[in-house]
Amino acid sequence: MAYTSYKKIDDVGRVVLPKDVREELGLRINDMIKIDVEKDTIVIRKAEESCVFCGKNGSLKHYMGKTVCANCIKQLNNT
Repeated sequence: MAYTSYKKIDDVGRVVLPKDVREELGLRINDMIKIDVEKDTIVIRKAEESCVFCGKNGSLKHYMGKTVCANCIKQLNNT
């Protein structure tokens, strides 16, 4: 998707992502995004879920509001 849009930053530093961009990327209310700065460029990506302990993103389960992978669950059960 090639896209160019100009937006103003409001008085508290917010920028609204256009609806068509949110839809194209599958972003919904309360989704997390990742913001990187690469030299003089701001890069916004949809954040991938990952394990709160090891950072991996495979075999994930949700427990008490946290995301944990199967390997870390196994390690926690052995302690």
